[in-house]
Amino acid sequence: MIPLINIVFLILIFFLVASTVRPFSDRDVRLADTSESKGTGAGTRMAVLRRDGTKYLGGELVSENELRQQFKTWAAQPERGVTLVADRNMPAAQLVGVVTLANAAGIKNVKLLTRKAR
Repeated sequence: MIPLINIVFLILIFFLVASTVRPFSDRDVRLADTSESKGTGAGTRMAVLRRDGTKYLGGELVSENELRQQFKTWAAQPERGVTLVADRNMPAAQLVGVVTLANAAGIKNVKLLTRKAR
């Protein structure tokens, strides 16, 4: 019985190590499709932008002023940048507004998280 338990734990550890974790957990956001993916990953600094224009940081709803303040804090390390997780149906003007906010705060490396089309 002991060897069987050992095998089960080894399989469990294998799946924990080999599995991928979603970079964000917002199921209401549908990512835009892209034909080519050369990105380096999402990173840890993410702002989630929903279709209705609401903005989230760390799962918490934030206002535009709070987002601006967070971007200023992140600008202390500009080489890390920020990743925007934007819904594919979000108006482009709102997305450009958030990118402009990030650039105005001093963040020059702004990425848009997409998924590879199948």
